[in-house]
Amino acid sequence: MTEIADFLRARIVERRALAEAAAEDAGLKWSPGNETFGSSVNEADSGAAVVVGPWDYLDWDVRRHIAANAPAAVIADLDAKLRILDGVVPEIDAMEDQIDAEWGAGDPSERESMTLLRILARPFAEHPSYRKEDWAP
Repeated sequence: MTEIADFLRARIVERRALAEAAAEDAGLKWSPGNETFGSSVNEADSGAAVVVGPWDYLDWDVRRHIAANAPAAVIADLDAKLRILDGVVPEIDAMEDQIDAEWGAGDPSERESMTLLRILARPFAEHPSYRKEDWAP
């Protein structure tokens, strides 16, 4: 596995742990509350409030955004990215290895899998271990 893939896996594991911890405290699925009464973001199953500011501080679009990023959605997104790392990237590499064997070796830094990994790593560009010069898409 490449350094960028290892970096991605570590960031995904970190984010998944945060989502799992949030789910333990506030449930897996959230709803934005009630637009009419301006309630804060609510955990969908028990109605527990997820407060990120003073009561009625958040406008409707912000609450909907927070609810859309509830732990269940974040975990599903991260699991999909892990499937790309574990399944799609190796398949792309295998196809490119076959092409390289038949037509001559290409530049490993220009492989389509590296392009995909660079794109997936972009949301983590502010992490201290992100190598901007090497990994920018």
